[in-house]
Amino acid sequence: PLVRDIFRRFDSDHDGTITLGEFRKVLDKFGFANLSKETVVQIMRHFDTREDGQISYNEFCDVLLDEDYTQHMLKTKPPLVQDFDPAYAERAQARAEERDETEKVRKAARAVGDVIYKQSQKFFRLFKEFSHITHHQTVTCAQIHKALLENGNEFDPEDIRRTVMYVLPGVNPDKVPYVDFLKAMVTSFHDLSATR
Repeated sequence: PLVRDIFRRFDSDHDGTITLGEFRKVLDKFGFANLSKETVVQIMRHFDTREDGQISYNEFCDVLLDEDYTQHMLKTKPPLVQDFDPAYAERAQARAEERDETEKVRKAARAVGDVIYKQSQKFFRLFKEFSHITHHQTVTCAQIHKALLENGNEFDPEDIRRTVMYVLPGVNPDKVPYVDFLKAMVTSFHDLSATR
């Protein structure tokens, strides 16, 4: 198989990087389930030359393939560093958690966007519901959750907060301008509708 195909097997969410969790899964799949977490981190660190806690396609290729043109004939690859680096392990874990949260945000915003954008009556019902809930121009994330629930759409309250923070970065979750929120959901729908 080509290096590209091998990389794709590792990169299960197809985001262009391999996280610690993805790296571990593939090693387990190919018979290396008995490796300790420390050993897996050491091997991953060997591939991650930028040491940012994830492996890019270029980093992956640099380790597996020889250079097209070398200054020295038969240049050898650097050896695997045997020392466990706890700081690198923390970076790799943090990056994996960050990627997981990003995926949760995208999934939540897509689901809420489907309701608001695809069902135009929901948009107007929610607008009406918000104006009945409060006489202010803002609502809380809990009130958004309640309005969606009363209109037959059950979402996790944390997913509502994720969605609000995604479409209106920096907004106070207890004072969400609901007109801006509804507009932002409609305008961001096409950005989120494609599976990435």
